[in-house]
Amino acid sequence: MQTSNTAEMPVVIETAITPLRFGEPVQSMEQTIEESRACLAAGTAIIHHHHDFSAPRAEGIRQMVGIQAGILEAFPGALMYSDYLNGTGIWEKNAHLRPLHDAGLLRMIPLDPAIVQVGKLDQDGLPSDSHVAGLTYAQSAEVVRFARETNVPMSISIYEPGNLRWARAYALAGMFPAGSMIKLFFGGPYTIGLHRVPGVNFGLHPTKAALDIYLSMMEGMNLPWIVSCLAGVLLETPIAQYALERGGHLRIGIEDTAGGSDMSNVESVVAARELAAKVGRPVVSGEAAKQLLKRSERALAA
Repeated sequence: MQTSNTAEMPVVIETAITPLRFGEPVQSMEQTIEESRACLAAGTAIIHHHHDFSAPRAEGIRQMVGIQAGILEAFPGALMYSDYLNGTGIWEKNAHLRPLHDAGLLRMIPLDPAIVQVGKLDQDGLPSDSHVAGLTYAQSAEVVRFARETNVPMSISIYEPGNLRWARAYALAGMFPAGSMIKLFFGGPYTIGLHRVPGVNFGLHPTKAALDIYLSMMEGMNLPWIVSCLAGVLLETPIAQYALERGGHLRIGIEDTAGGSDMSNVESVVAARELAAKVGRPVVSGEAAKQLLKRSERALAA
């Protein structure tokens, strides 16, 4: 239901641009920069990109620095963040953050607070194989301290309701830098990293009732929030329009769809803009998006 406090509230679009398919190379630096610039020109405000996972750590950092420098050269107001590096310790995985900051390129810091498990189905149709990702609370606290030290906003991923309990405690204590946002991930029907392969994912289904549960947990947090369907197609779910009606923002892009959509990244940005226009909300990017996120406005009207 569209209400007066959400009508005409600006929308921020995030685009996860990198096709993640196990066993296949990711985009080159040049392709990543070109794709990012095209999405930013189409109206996205936040770019999430990846690097070559097989590269040694120093080369991975060089790629991240080069990608973000190339994007900001054309769109200096863009927000963006990369993936993690290979490693076991928290600062092995995040060894790129300090170099990006020192180069003046660090625009957002991603954080996956708490462990999450995702899996694919075996020959009997059962989830007997899985992958575990995420950080412990202690590791997450270290990343928050770094974000506060550098005053860089955070993109805080919520895969399970328990993750939001952690984020709520930090938000109510005022621990996140201005411009940080909560990213509500809903689990789609496919296997992350494969192409239209059925899987068993984390968290809640992308339904209006599920979004209502998350929003009820966010009362008093006063942080902007964004929705995504990981291993599914957000724009084909009921929560895309419902999130806009409730004051939220949208994350789209071919990384998340796991092959479930034939739309390109740019086409997804255009479709998200059209959906926002349908509910009467303009899309903003660049400095306008930064200021919007810093204002920490959100609506929860039913």
